[in-house]
Amino acid sequence: MRSVFFWEAAGLSLDQANPYGGLLARALAGVGVEMVAGYNEQLNEEWLRANRATVDVLHLNWPHILYDAPTLDERVTRCAEMFSHLALARELGYKIVWTVHNLYPHDSAHFNLDRLVRLALTQLATAIIAHCAYARKLVQQHFHRADNVFVIPHGHFIDAYPNTISRAEARRQLGIAAEQFVYLFFGNVRAYKGLDPLLETFVSLPGEQLTLLLAAKVYNEYGDQFVARARQVDPRIRVCPSRFFDNAEFQQYFKAADVGVFPFLDVLTSGSTITALSFGLPVIVPAVGCLPELVDDQVGILYDQKQPAALQTAMLAIQQRDLKATSQAAYQRAQTLDWPGIAQLTLEAYRA
Repeated sequence: MRSVFFWEAAGLSLDQANPYGGLLARALAGVGVEMVAGYNEQLNEEWLRANRATVDVLHLNWPHILYDAPTLDERVTRCAEMFSHLALARELGYKIVWTVHNLYPHDSAHFNLDRLVRLALTQLATAIIAHCAYARKLVQQHFHRADNVFVIPHGHFIDAYPNTISRAEARRQLGIAAEQFVYLFFGNVRAYKGLDPLLETFVSLPGEQLTLLLAAKVYNEYGDQFVARARQVDPRIRVCPSRFFDNAEFQQYFKAADVGVFPFLDVLTSGSTITALSFGLPVIVPAVGCLPELVDDQVGILYDQKQPAALQTAMLAIQQRDLKATSQAAYQRAQTLDWPGIAQLTLEAYRA
């Protein structure tokens, strides 16, 4: 069996793209599936007809990349072309699978169009993959699809990034003292990540021994403004901005920290939380999306973002935890997100 995964511009690289795609491809090879990268320009009639004999599955993850365009008129045109080609693909006998990593694009500029796309795609697909039971429920509620919806977890990143340096060495490289208690945020700087409330909350915490380490992926004006504000608001905040962090850099930040803080305002699947667990880093996350099915008191703190000062309470409470035991539990939780099992379940979805 051969599948084409429409993923990122860098394809299924493990070091130039989010490694999820590459790790999934590697795992699927173990169950007899060859997964290759797909690109927008391939989804056309000529390609579909020419490759039908060698490709079985068209696998989508972030459908908006297939119709993204500068203007609404261009997006509508690309949507029409996309569904014309997907309908042809079904007619030719391709399987179409959509992994619902997010219910809708973050910061959607045209929500009604995005919703129509997902309604149509959900009905057209031969199978849907949801990363947790809650996501499966949302697919039924929002898009009215209940059959052939497979709950398949997001795999761990234990094998994706080097993990060879000690906590002491990571802190030496970053210039962080051994006695500091370090909260880490690592990821893209976007509004839905809850970074503004994180700054406000951290500033309210007492203690010169506290550090907020921000490994911030910055690529827009919002990110630039956030970094400037973070550098001014509290001397205990360390900002390390970059457009791209090499795989080898991840361990420097995750090993230097005591806890990862990911205060999403809204999220379904969190790769950053899974990355933290894969490094054995306890986490503080809100009880939204798939996170309550991943995080419990053994691996960190799950808080109710609707409660006043909930993030502050969680950030204070984590200081009193046995973080050695919590770290061990975090790593063990990541290990349960095993790729061989995910590959077997994905094969079942492909065969649906």
